[in-house]
Amino acid sequence: MKTRNILLTLTLFITTLPGLTSCGVDRWQEYAAETEVDQWIAEVMRENYLWYKDMPKDKELNFFIAPDAFLKAVVSKEDNNTSYIDTLYKEPLPTYGFDYSLYRVADNDTAYNALVTYVLPQSPAAAAGLKRGDWIMQVNDKVITSKNESKLFETGLALSLQLGAYTVQADPETQEQVGIVVKSGTATLGAAAVVEDDPVHHHQVITTANGTKAGYIVYSHFTAGTATNPEQYNDRLRTISREFAEAGVTHLILDMRYNRGGSLACTQLLCALVAPKSLLGSPLGSLTYNDKQASKNSALMFDSQLIGSGSNLNITQGFILSSGETAGVSGVLLNLLLPLERWALVGSSVSCSGVATDRFDNPQGTWSLNPVVCEVFNSLKESGRGGSFTTAQTVNETTDLSKFLPFGDKNEALLGTVIGLIDGTIKPTKAVAQTPSMKVKEVIHTPSRKTKENTTL
Repeated sequence: MKTRNILLTLTLFITTLPGLTSCGVDRWQEYAAETEVDQWIAEVMRENYLWYKDMPKDKELNFFIAPDAFLKAVVSKEDNNTSYIDTLYKEPLPTYGFDYSLYRVADNDTAYNALVTYVLPQSPAAAAGLKRGDWIMQVNDKVITSKNESKLFETGLALSLQLGAYTVQADPETQEQVGIVVKSGTATLGAAAVVEDDPVHHHQVITTANGTKAGYIVYSHFTAGTATNPEQYNDRLRTISREFAEAGVTHLILDMRYNRGGSLACTQLLCALVAPKSLLGSPLGSLTYNDKQASKNSALMFDSQLIGSGSNLNITQGFILSSGETAGVSGVLLNLLLPLERWALVGSSVSCSGVATDRFDNPQGTWSLNPVVCEVFNSLKESGRGGSFTTAQTVNETTDLSKFLPFGDKNEALLGTVIGLIDGTIKPTKAVAQTPSMKVKEVIHTPSRKTKENTTL
């Protein structure tokens, strides 16, 4: 077969693909639609990907496979699933606005209860009165099973819920203390709707037993704003920083246990807000790109101009709450704050990708490609790439489900631990042994917010 150079429609590059002629007949138009997206991925990656030199040559690639499979075929072993591609939707998808985990009912091999883990404000779930820590025992009078779970929770229609509450009781036969879920009421969940996923989920000022003022923020993803208001969420952080400053906050508790990543620019703002005042204007870190994009190499600063209408909090001691879902830029933030020696991790260890991605939309506006484009270093010139951060206090929030409570409740497992660390009633350790004797086995976790996030510029 002959090889023909082709110019792909709506792209800005010329590439070579074998096999697009047959018996002298030009067939590139027949295959253009099937190869166009993969061709675009390869072109963007060869120019911008941090490890572009590790990519296979074009003749070794199959341009006729799905875009996500094609991306997996071209990324470097260094990538660690950080680069990703996603479809673009012109309109946000409707949602009930809550996440949940399924737990097997103790005396039934096929039935499950759903533990509500996260509720979006102003969502159908919030309007129905659902709270983190609630249990759903039945949906539309049907017991939840592994076979019907997705159908029950993904219809988008209004649902009738049988709610439950977790309690610890003595087993009638053995008198052993066991955790069970008992019926507590009902709720009507309205139809799924488009809901704003505000990353600043909850905030408050907490006064501990020793009089310390601590600011508490649940920060669910690093997003600066919306298309119509690019600084909307960052401005909320600035407003909260003023509230904390006026309240005399000296300690900060940043709850990122459900934070999967987002924008590095938001990280810079957070660092400026919490940094020692004496460090404003000094180096925070740096970005290093591949040799084709070396002109983009730049320094990151504790930039006082980013604070804008907010207030620098000059934090004395900071805590980051984490879980197995904490990922992406969260690890980069930890690495950037590491040289300050005044931040502690509570919850689970957090991996550090040490890199940032950037977003490229294909010309048709149907795909968003997010390849790794640079390595992120802190002021000590460490990226932490491939490593992880260990905890000052290891806490599994599902070890004692009686402490699985709404955000901001001082008895909630992770927040209660940090309050104890601040007021001195809990001493920090490298790890705390877990004793899940009263915990029912978690078998399925099903998040409703399914967007993948890493560390974007």
